[in-house]
Parts: sequence; structure tokens; C-alpha cells
Amino acid sequence: MIQFSIFLFCLFLTYALYLIATRKSDAQRRRLQQRLAEALIYTSDTDDVDIQIQLSREETLSEIPWLNRSLLSLPVAVRLKRRLDQADFHITVARLVMFSVMAGILAMLAISVIVSSWMVVIFAGVLAAVVPFAHVTLTRQKRLHKFLEYLPEALELMSRALSAGHAFSETLHLVATEMPEPVATEFRKTYEEQNLGLSLKLALENLARRVPLIDLRLCITAVLIQRETGGNLGEILEKVAHTIRDRFRIVEELRTLTTQSRWGAYILGALPVFLAVAATSVNPEYMNVFWTDPRGHKLIALALALQIGGIIVMRRIMNIKV
Repeated sequence: MIQFSIFLFCLFLTYALYLIATRKSDAQRRRLQQRLAEALIYTSDTDDVDIQIQLSREETLSEIPWLNRSLLSLPVAVRLKRRLDQADFHITVARLVMFSVMAGILAMLAISVIVSSWMVVIFAGVLAAVVPFAHVTLTRQKRLHKFLEYLPEALELMSRALSAGHAFSETLHLVATEMPEPVATEFRKTYEEQNLGLSLKLALENLARRVPLIDLRLCITAVLIQRETGGNLGEILEKVAHTIRDRFRIVEELRTLTTQSRWGAYILGALPVFLAVAATSVNPEYMNVFWTDPRGHKLIALALALQIGGIIVMRRIMNIKV
């Protein structure tokens, strides 16, 4: 009963902290949007004046100042913030870590009510703590894949607009208004950065940093070289779009051909866990030695290490570069 009460207390505490952090973050976001709108109005009223605007973006990894300074000094925290941006998650690194820690604690408390083995409790806590980071990684991969799927259409749209006589900045705005997400959002950010005075080179480099795709880097490199040497940019973008579409088609064909191998790897990875749960359900005493005997603990640790190593090796084998 006491453990269940602790579980409920932690659950409500997590929810309260989430509400407080969300309310503060939303207020900061509204203030930033208001400042951006004022800046856009100011620049639109002074079109005849040559204004050089230095745009700098301060990374916010936590709403707490001292914690934000500490996280900024950690390269892993900065990389995690970049991954959150690439996944289009509007949360801070500190909040993500808080969710992970609380998920691990809640899972450990919940499992401790059911079983008494500390190995199982720790394992459940680690799995629950990894879930938020795995969700960010999967969302990032899906978003990048969707961006790559629509990128050739966006480049062809820009090529047609350039052939019709539009400026390059107007083609960015056209993509931001006509293309679906996430292409529209990323090109809209690039268009707004250029409107605020950032050079086209820096704006495109920021786009490549937000969307780390080799295909997009190829397109940006072609645009920057064309601005230095000259040439028909519309024709260049059309050829790049054709190349990206062919590469995307080959990647999808390879994914289709390796589907059986990937599912085989998933089944092999889940089979030991499934068998352990089934054996425990049928005969609890059969698996009890692994939780009570120190040698059983070592065997479980060895099995987990081999299992994780096998999954990593199989993923590397199936990850074919094009």
C-alpha cells in the first residue's frame, strides 16, 4: 500500500511539473513570436535602407539559467538539442531528461509492487527511461524521410518558378506556401531568416544544419556554386531533383528487398524475452534461479550484452549506403 501511494505521488508530481514547465515555455514562446513580428514590421517599413542584421540564436537547453549554462558546456546536450529541433519537438533538453528520469522511477516503483527482484526492477527502469529518447529518434527519422520524399517536388517547383522569372527568395516563399510539411516549415524558416537580413549562404547553411540530409547538402552546394560562377539555376535544380528522386527510389527498393531480413532480426531480438516471460508464466520456479542466484545475475547480464551486440551488428549489416 505504501509503495502504491508513492507511485501515485510521483505520478501527480510529474504531471504538476509538466504543467508548470509547459506554461512557462509557452509564455516565452509567445514573447519571442511577438518580437519576431515586430522585427518583420520594422524591416518591411525600411526597405530602402541597407540594413545589416546579425541574427544569433541562443540555444535554450533549460528554463533554469544555471542549469542552462551547465548544459551548454556539454557537447552531448547540444547534440540532443539539435536532434530535438530536427524532430520538431518544442521542448528543452532538461525537460526531456526529466521525463526520462521520471519514467524510469515510475516504472521501477510499479514493477517493485509486482516482483521483488532488484535486477528486474532496474531493467524495467532503464527500459522506461530509454523510451523518450527512442521516441525522439524515431520521430526524427520519420520526419527526415518525409522531407526527402517531398524534396524533389520542391526543387522542381523552384526550377519552374525560376524559369518563369521569379527571384530565388520568392521561390523559397513559394515552397513554404505550396509544399506539405515538413518541407514547408523548413523553407519558411530559411525565407524568414533571409528577410531579416541574414545572407543567403548562412540561411541555406542553417537549413542544412536543421535537416542533415546529404541530398539537401548536394542541392545547397549546387546553389552556392551557381551564385559564385553563374549558370542556369533552374536547370541545375531540375537535374538535382532528378538525381535525388532516382536515389530515393533505389533506397526504397533496397528497403523492400531487406524487409524479410529486418523482420527476422526483430523476431530474433524479441524471441529470448518472449520465451523468458512465457517460461515464468508457466513455471515461476523455472526462472527463479536467474533472479536469486548471483550466477544467474551474471548470465542475465551476459545475455543482454550479447543480445544488444547482435542487434547492433544486424542493423549495420542491413544499413546499406546508397
